[in-house]
Formats: sequence, C-alpha cells, structure tokens
Amino acid sequence: MTGLGWMYGRDLPLLSLTFARDLTARQLLERMGADPATLAVRSQDDLREEFEGPDGLDTCPVSAGGYGDWAWAWEHASGRCTEDAGLIGSVSEGTAAVVLHHANGRVEFWYAEGGRLVSAFDSSSGLRPADRFGADPSRFDSELRSHGANPDTGDYGPLGCLGLFLRLGEGLGIGLPHDDLVSRPLLGARLCSG
Repeated sequence: MTGLGWMYGRDLPLLSLTFARDLTARQLLERMGADPATLAVRSQDDLREEFEGPDGLDTCPVSAGGYGDWAWAWEHASGRCTEDAGLIGSVSEGTAAVVLHHANGRVEFWYAEGGRLVSAFDSSSGLRPADRFGADPSRFDSELRSHGANPDTGDYGPLGCLGLFLRLGEGLGIGLPHDDLVSRPLLGARLCSG
C-alpha cells in the first residue's frame, strides 16, 4: 500500500514523522540534527539494537527514506519534531515540510515553507480558527472541508483527527511505504539532543 493509507485504522501508539519536499533522506536527517557519525544504512533491528540505551530506553533513533518528491524521517522513540519548534523551520528552509505526530491520543499536523511555520493544528486544542497557529492558520480550510471536517466548529468529521491529518498529508503528496519499515534496510541515525 502506498501513501499513508496503511496507517488508517491502525493502533499507532507513537507516530513522529517529518517530511521534506525535494530533499534526500540524508539531507533531511542532517537538517534534523542527526549525529553525522551515526548516519548509515541499517536494518530496523540493527537500528534498535545499536541505539538502545543501557536503561533499555532508546536514544533517539530515526530512520529515513523517500516517497515521490518527499523525504521522510520516522523518530522511533522521540517527538523532537514537535518538541523543538525550530526544527520544522530548519527542515523547510528553501522547500516545504510537514510534521505528523501522534502520541497519547494527541495528534498534530504542522506545515511550513521557506523556514516559516504556515499552519498547524493540535487535537488537544482543537480545529477552530482560534485554536490553530502559524503565519496562515486557515491555509488548509478548503482541504479540511473537502474531507468532511468543519474548521469553524472544530468538527473533525468522519475521518477523526488522525485520519483527517493523514489525508491532508497525502493531498500534499507525502507517503511512507509500509514495506520500507518492515523489510528494507534504511538510512538511520541517532538524533542529537536539541
């Protein structure tokens, strides 16, 4: 399955994805602050083994690949993509970037262009205009409505917030091939603390 369609209806306890248009996976990881000494192609098992800390906790492993015109990066055990507000600005310098984050029932969608956050929504605050942030918070209103959401009232519509945010991303052309995470070696690294 292509795009993000394989994620619909799945129980995804932690989803921390950053996408950047017209960058390679390596360029995306570099912009995210990956430790250059750890950048290498690895299997997912090798990535987990190498970056599991002595306390059993992961030390910010990230894997990356490409889909169409977009590079993607999946943070396996962290959420720097939303914890560090400057990260999406760095990633989007000279291009566009999207962050999709889902953890503990909270879902976030951030979109930036040219180093500037354009529009972002967070399910913990809502979808109404006053709850969104960025230089143009209403940038995706027509897309939200086309998927059955009502941004004026904050209603996410039939897709729910995660499904809605995944659809917004797919509309921009982003995707993450399921097989990349299951069976193919990928570029991986450790994210430096931000």
